[in-house]
Amino acid sequence: MDFKQFKPSSWAIDNKVAVYILTIIITFWGISSYNNLPKESFPDIIVPKFFVSTVYPGNSPSNIENTITKPLEKK
Repeated sequence: MDFKQFKPSSWAIDNKVAVYILTIIITFWGISSYNNLPKESFPDIIVPKFFVSTVYPGNSPSNIENTITKPLEKK
């Protein structure tokens, strides 16, 4: 009885080294394409950050937060 074979699979099984080399070539080609993408594809994203630091010696941190820092942040 003759079995039907899928030719690409049979070729790949018979030529393992060729498949390994082809896989390596495609991998390097993909890495080089990724590295050569234009800069517009990956724009620099600048996230604005503000830090409010209030120093008032002699008071507790919760007192400074409630009386000075929170009103400053609201404005």
